[in-house]
Amino acid sequence: MKVVNSKVGNFLKGQSDEGLLGSEKEPGMSPELKKLAAREGVDPVLVQRARDREEEERDLRVLDAYNSFESGLQEILLDPESGLMLLRAGEAQSAVFKVNDYFTEEGGRLRDELPDDECRTRFMDILESRRRTAVDAVARHQSQEYQNWKESTAAKTIDSVLKGVNICPNAASLSYGERLLEGAVLRLYRGSNPELLQLRLITAKQSMYAGALESIGEKDPVSALIMTESWKEQLGAEHYEFLHEMFEPQARNQHMKQEFHLLRNMEDEQLEAELHDLKDDDMRRELAEMIRADRELRRKVEEQAEEERMNLICRELFKRFVDGVLSVEDILDSGLKAELRSMWLGIFSRKGVKGSDEALIKVVAGVIDDEISEEYQIYGAVLDGLGEVDAALLAALFMFKDNPESRLVVNGLREIGARSEAVSADQRDQAAAIRDFIHRVAALIGKGEPFSVIKVCNEIIADHFANGLAVKEIETGQRKVSEHESSAVMESGQTADELNKPESVDEAGDVAVENEPAAENGRDQPCKNNDEEYHDVES
Repeated sequence: MKVVNSKVGNFLKGQSDEGLLGSEKEPGMSPELKKLAAREGVDPVLVQRARDREEEERDLRVLDAYNSFESGLQEILLDPESGLMLLRAGEAQSAVFKVNDYFTEEGGRLRDELPDDECRTRFMDILESRRRTAVDAVARHQSQEYQNWKESTAAKTIDSVLKGVNICPNAASLSYGERLLEGAVLRLYRGSNPELLQLRLITAKQSMYAGALESIGEKDPVSALIMTESWKEQLGAEHYEFLHEMFEPQARNQHMKQEFHLLRNMEDEQLEAELHDLKDDDMRRELAEMIRADRELRRKVEEQAEEERMNLICRELFKRFVDGVLSVEDILDSGLKAELRSMWLGIFSRKGVKGSDEALIKVVAGVIDDEISEEYQIYGAVLDGLGEVDAALLAALFMFKDNPESRLVVNGLREIGARSEAVSADQRDQAAAIRDFIHRVAALIGKGEPFSVIKVCNEIIADHFANGLAVKEIETGQRKVSEHESSAVMESGQTADELNKPESVDEAGDVAVENEPAAENGRDQPCKNNDEEYHDVES
């Protein structure tokens, strides 16, 4: 049974709101109980007990019905998936109607299942009180969600307008945005305080204009700064100050960039005139520094590019020179300047001329002292007597000059020179050690495996100069002994013939033996003066 009533149902008409929740009223009696009470001789106490039992049964039935009703009510209010108290925004706006429908339909059904009018009256009294509390709670939730829905929709509308204007911040999009904001705000907040409503609208419009300027400023700060001044009233004081402080340095930087690109390629006289016309002294000074730094950087880049170009051309010419296919036409068509072409013609004329150890040592000294810092300078040293293979070995150093180990290689060459001087080695020994060192380092780098340049240097020194110091000390000792013997002879008066005895011969023989290790050392070393030993190193 569905009880229909615009308020709470026909069955509530004329009923008290208290029921089980209020003071007790005189309960009605069932026909059976009335018959029992009308009999003569029935103890009134027994009748009262029967009457109390009947009332308790009514209350139990009413409370059972109420518990069943409340269980269903809790489910429609708090169900995790569809509970009315969990609905949001527009979905929550029919919650009160759904609660009333539940009271009407489920309440009427449970009422009709009760056994008598007394039970039904008590049940509906309880439901009426529960309806008021339930509807009040749901109505509060619905009202709050309505307000949240309105605020959220207004905020999203404003955000949509701002995004639309930011995509294309022109007069048409701003005019459209203003109209949409006015319509949205004024219609959503009908009946609000006019001053508050106007404040909402102004705030939304200011945000729209500020967002449009920020979008413009990302690409063109100068234009954004100009428009900030034009839109001062639309922005409001707070937005105006914020945007002005943000765009002013950006606009100045953009202006300087534009001026820099216009001035950087001008001739000096024209540049001075343009800089003089600038009214901002700080900008004039900073632009002059920027142009000076830019020109210095470009000069260095051009020099490095030219040096690299010369190195590449000279490397190719040297390869053809070593292979014996270089011609004067190649030199003429190389693209080198006249000075370098003249150098290569001189190199070309020295084909087949044997290099000298002295020239190698001199070039290595130039590398150590940074007098020779480019690869083409190595090839130019061929004119000064540097051999082809020696030039190829030294040029190999410049192939890995950017390698972290390159400085250690130079230090190794310096150490070899210092050790050679310490043991009074001749130029052949020093040149052989240099060739051996460069050859080993180039071979190890070619393998691509990690190695220690210091270790290689120590091995070279051990191989080439380990016995040199001993030879020097022996020769010094022999001179001291000879001087001592000469003094003794002068004091004893011995003749020159007496000195030519076997002891002297033995002594000379001992000296020869002492010198043998140095000779062996010389045999163990790589060829000191024969460049052909290193043909496996390519230029």
